[in-house]
Amino acid sequence: MAHDTISRFSRNFFTSGLYPALYPAALGALLGAVACGDGMGMGSTRDSAGSPQAVTPPSTSNAATPETPAAPQVEATPATGSDGAGEAEEGVGADPVMLGAASEPASGGADRDTASDAPASPAPGDENAAPGSNAAVDGTSLARGADPTRESASSPGPFEVATVTTGLRDGPEYGSQTLHVPEGVEPPFAAVAIVPGFNTPESSIVAWGPFLASHGVVALTIGTNNPGDSAEVRARALLDALETIKAENERAGGPLEGALALDHLGIMGWSLGGGGTLIAASSTPTLKAAITMAAFSPGGQFTQDLVPTLLLAGSADPNAGGQSQGLFASIPETTPKMLFEVEGGPHAVGNDPANADGEIGLYGLSWLEVFLVGDERYRQFLEETPTQASDFQQNLGSAP
Repeated sequence: MAHDTISRFSRNFFTSGLYPALYPAALGALLGAVACGDGMGMGSTRDSAGSPQAVTPPSTSNAATPETPAAPQVEATPATGSDGAGEAEEGVGADPVMLGAASEPASGGADRDTASDAPASPAPGDENAAPGSNAAVDGTSLARGADPTRESASSPGPFEVATVTTGLRDGPEYGSQTLHVPEGVEPPFAAVAIVPGFNTPESSIVAWGPFLASHGVVALTIGTNNPGDSAEVRARALLDALETIKAENERAGGPLEGALALDHLGIMGWSLGGGGTLIAASSTPTLKAAITMAAFSPGGQFTQDLVPTLLLAGSADPNAGGQSQGLFASIPETTPKMLFEVEGGPHAVGNDPANADGEIGLYGLSWLEVFLVGDERYRQFLEETPTQASDFQQNLGSAP
């Protein structure tokens, strides 16, 4: 088994100017749309998706052992613009895969580090939990640390962060992966998996990893096997990533051996990955929380979503603008839900916790703290209307 490669981030990561760039790409189909920049120095592409479908949680074992190349070393900092641009260019001119299309993803991880096989396990989450229940309700809060303030909850947290890129399980449903682990914190930990959008690499959403880990939440950021993977494939990728997180709890010598609360799992996704997040949440009610960033799912109806769901969006989004309102309305009123649309926000406004003067991080973290971790001290922030909002809707006063 390859040795862990651990690189420590300082909490100055978010102010160092090394934020990942998103790279413009063209869509070949779906409404004749074209990609355009996001207006905040982060390129964007338009995603495609269809109606939601049930997703079967992935198997945790591989049918065959892939050939293992020399283990590549991943830099501690996100990919630079030149690297990411090359990755995004692969899909230029290709038609996006529509949700429900009869296509299968390529086998994952052939170009990644050697991974251990994980034993088969049930769908992510606590199988005995009531659908839609959260940590605060079921009485298993993982709350820790000093009382939060608006400033502390919108900034990097107090904990150091280690990143792990080798020795992880080789999930067949997704490509690259980076595990972000809190250090100097008493376990157990809650955890989330995060997937990017159409034709964009893992680096486009990686800023969430160290931010959440610095607040005590383990995060696994992933890339897709194919940049054009559909929303349904991205949903499977998220559930497969949760299997990798669960395997880390059992991996001897790993940084999270015996340190995870496996009934405190959540998912996040940007754009077409946001559509995949809603699909995965609808098929996996035992998850504790879900967050979408500019979810792309035209006409999607998620009446089976029982997982507390936050939808982040931007009013100036040329790709998915206006979709989150319909998606929010489709989620049952009995499910805790919130829509935060940023005034003038572009397609990538939700990709970095520092955006919208830190309110993206404030509301994203507070949602996970309340519903994933079970820390009711953060609910106060969710009850306030964001100063950057052009549209803000929530049902926390009425949902069970």
